[in-house]
Amino acid sequence: MRMYTHAYYAYAASLSANGALSSVNSVNSVPPCLRGRYLSDNTEAQSSRRRIDQITNNIDEIAMSRVASILLGISLVAASHAEEMSFDRGPLNNVVVERDGKRLAVYGGADCEQVLITHHRRDVVWKARKALAGGAKAVAPEAERDLLEKPGEFWDAFTQNRFHDYAQQSTKILAQPLAVSRWVKEGDVVEWRGIRFDVLDTPGYTRGAVSYVATIDGKKVAFTGDLIYGDGQLIDLYSFQDAIPEANIRGYHGYGSRLAGLVTSLRKIGDQKPDVVLPARGPAINEPQAAIEKLISRVQKLYHNYLSTNALHWYFKEDRMRLCGERILGQGADVELMPYSLHEKTPDWVFEQATSRLLISEDGHGFLLDCGYQRVIDAVKKLMSMGLVKQIDGIFVTHYHDDHTDMVQAAAEEFGCPVYATKEYEDILENPAAYHMPAMTSNPIKDVKGLPSGEKMKWQEFELTFHFFPGQTFYHGAVLAKKNDERPIFFIGDAFAPSGIDDYCVLNRNLVHADGGFRLCFQKLRQLDEPFWLVNEHIPYVFAFSNDEMDYLEKRYSQRIDILRELFPWDAPNYGIDEQWAVFYPYGAETKSNAKLKLQVRVTNHSPHRRDFAIKPHLTEGMKLISYDSKIALPPGATGIMHLHVQVDSKPGNYVITSDVRSEGMEFREWVEALVTVK
Repeated sequence: MRMYTHAYYAYAASLSANGALSSVNSVNSVPPCLRGRYLSDNTEAQSSRRRIDQITNNIDEIAMSRVASILLGISLVAASHAEEMSFDRGPLNNVVVERDGKRLAVYGGADCEQVLITHHRRDVVWKARKALAGGAKAVAPEAERDLLEKPGEFWDAFTQNRFHDYAQQSTKILAQPLAVSRWVKEGDVVEWRGIRFDVLDTPGYTRGAVSYVATIDGKKVAFTGDLIYGDGQLIDLYSFQDAIPEANIRGYHGYGSRLAGLVTSLRKIGDQKPDVVLPARGPAINEPQAAIEKLISRVQKLYHNYLSTNALHWYFKEDRMRLCGERILGQGADVELMPYSLHEKTPDWVFEQATSRLLISEDGHGFLLDCGYQRVIDAVKKLMSMGLVKQIDGIFVTHYHDDHTDMVQAAAEEFGCPVYATKEYEDILENPAAYHMPAMTSNPIKDVKGLPSGEKMKWQEFELTFHFFPGQTFYHGAVLAKKNDERPIFFIGDAFAPSGIDDYCVLNRNLVHADGGFRLCFQKLRQLDEPFWLVNEHIPYVFAFSNDEMDYLEKRYSQRIDILRELFPWDAPNYGIDEQWAVFYPYGAETKSNAKLKLQVRVTNHSPHRRDFAIKPHLTEGMKLISYDSKIALPPGATGIMHLHVQVDSKPGNYVITSDVRSEGMEFREWVEALVTVK
């Protein structure tokens, strides 16, 4: 009877409220929703239990016997239908089908003989592992076999592949392999004790996800994993980043690429006409068609908005952008693209080479902006050999991406000059191995001089003002250069292009809160009280936005934020676009066996109110947790640190440490990871 506990308490409480508890006299009065009924959260369930405890203390033996008959009636109904299904909501939903005294679990559960897995991610598969430990047999998608069966190969390669990473795929991958008994794909059927589970390929949240559809107790049920959350929502957007092969666009530039697969998969589920959808996370969906149409509408609205301001229109041109749009919006759909803004030839006092710019003073001194390639160093040395440049006085790094930083340390050593950045991203330049971000360099930069945002420097005839400018990525700066009577130039790294906003990689941490991300960048552009040029170091022009273009960009971006608020179930949209709201630091650590290792879990409270966060680390073979900070309270917008001290006695090799992260209404198992290499 344990499966029906939550449903029984909720039902009995409602009977009491209606004065009907003592008058129930027939199994026919038990509503069908008891079979699979759930309470939306544990607090409600506990409250119902307390109410029932109060009721049962005061009712007589006759009433108690009638309550018992209700429970017996449930059992009889289950026997007459030959199967019974329960759904209990939790960090991972517990869905169990029982027949002939045996149990099948979807996603995972205890005391079952079979478990159906929809995708490979460890923040879902953790529960299946518990079922397998009890003797269950697992069924999982064939398309994700390597990630479930051979995760060690992924992690061994990723210790190096995480640098210069342009694939942008989730790393929420198992630390240890999972023993799967059967691999399935679309068209396969899983038969279990006479119940038929049809397998559908439903990529979207992951590349190779599947769903299962079965008729149970007269109801058609779809088990869809993380394809949809609640009434037309998604857990996050960053998991949908991927390549767009038909437009020749790699993963780094593939904003929401797998939303195309999501739309197709949702329609495939809709074509099955299920009575209910039971996802891996979130509430049961009792009106599937309405929820599916709502989610399709939202993601199409989001992608239409994204295209209307996207920088790739400049780089990849209209035809490729229309290909991208039609994948998600539909064939022949309206695709809105911002016309190019005013752009002109770059002034002679700015030397262009690859993704670097060199400011040259009238007396031949140089100030270098970024250095991603040896050919930049070679070009500057050639200018020096020609007598056009005497010396390099400094290097300012606009952001951490490898095409802007790979050769900064080499250039600093070659030219004997200091390196500058703003304080907000000083550490990622000095310690790139401590982070997992797209397009990460593996070359640390020594002794970066972190400047406060707004710091001014008088250099030759120039006035340089350094800004924190979290546009293309959170770890991003810009420098405004004023030279005598020349029109000022704002060197903004990769934040904007003449066609709009450079936000095509969600994993760059393009945050949307007030006074952050592009909203802060818009403010800084608005605050300049004279005409100025913008420079994106990938573009061989200076360009400028008119007031109307600025209005357009800000209006579209504000609309984007509203769409994101509707799309996610969280109290702040940043949780759905910022994979690194919780993260291990350092991400990559090296140690020796028989040594102590210090780690941190850093958590950002994106919510508009105070939050309490808690963690639970999961170590691996040969490691022991000495101590850790289990919880932290954070005001809105704050980032906090929880420290871990680990004794490492592991053999040489690569290891993955994970941690659960939870807060009210948000509980994620094995959510963050650190890579530990034991030498």
